[in-house]
Amino acid sequence: MQVKQITTQGDKIKYSKIADEIGNIFNNLEWLNIFGDRIKLFGIYEDNEKIIGGFCLYEEQKIGLKIYRDPPFTPCVGPFLQITAQSPVTIMDRWKEVLDLMAKCIDSLSYSIISISLNKTIIDTQPLIWKKFKVIPGYTYILDLGKPIENILNEMSKERRNDISKAMKNNLIVKQTNDYNLIKSLALKTFSRQNKKINKTYLNKILFEFANSSNSFAFVVLRNNDLIAGIFCVYDKNTAYYLLGGYDSEIKHRGAGALAVWEAIKYAKSIGLRNFDFEGSMVPEIERYFRGFGGKLTPYYRINKARLPLEIILKFFKRGLF
Repeated sequence: MQVKQITTQGDKIKYSKIADEIGNIFNNLEWLNIFGDRIKLFGIYEDNEKIIGGFCLYEEQKIGLKIYRDPPFTPCVGPFLQITAQSPVTIMDRWKEVLDLMAKCIDSLSYSIISISLNKTIIDTQPLIWKKFKVIPGYTYILDLGKPIENILNEMSKERRNDISKAMKNNLIVKQTNDYNLIKSLALKTFSRQNKKINKTYLNKILFEFANSSNSFAFVVLRNNDLIAGIFCVYDKNTAYYLLGGYDSEIKHRGAGALAVWEAIKYAKSIGLRNFDFEGSMVPEIERYFRGFGGKLTPYYRINKARLPLEIILKFFKRGLF
């Protein structure tokens, strides 16, 4: 096997086919094309020409530094890998080989900082640790949609069930929408309230160019025609991902956000999806809110590395990451 950057249209087509088969929506070229030529595709090759997997990096320049990271709004870059072996030992061997090759490929690039998240299926990060990458765990909550809907509701926290119940008793209106300007307005208010930056160019591309009924859905909650809360999800053949949420704090209602999420969960189940991924948060208040919906705590891993002497400097300012 070998890992190398994809540069030809023919290999992009091969990458796209295998990503559609075994990757998730964020590995898909339809998603990655949102970010144009900032995306660098890498193929995992067998016998020099057969692509059996891959990953991507998002390249940007900041204050003269070349940084490779996750694309905006994208929780993971890969890798994904086609494995035909059945033996657990052989499967583990293949993954270790791939991650070792991935680490060598990334380390050979001209970069100042690397900071990327791995697919949640990657639980063995030893080959990256051995190549001196710092591995940081993150967490999300994933709901199993195979359970009866009554069980999903009953397994939520009492607080979250009360939020939903209160919203329904107060006659809040929840509805599915394809007017993604509503989602945009709520997301911008939320990011502004939290003093967080949001890339409006990519936000617009996701909502108004990428999103369609075969890969996305959204729900909004209203009171007296006033927009209170909303949720926007993207999905692939298995999983719905909570990508954007928003809340108008001036027309607040404690249960509005939970009601929007509940309708999204029910809809994801109704279209045959297996999982609902909250795409987690390391912010304690947000983590607690997501935890209340009863999903399974699921780890994922972020790998970081910086060139010397930059890494030494970053250890003082970003010690938890470097």
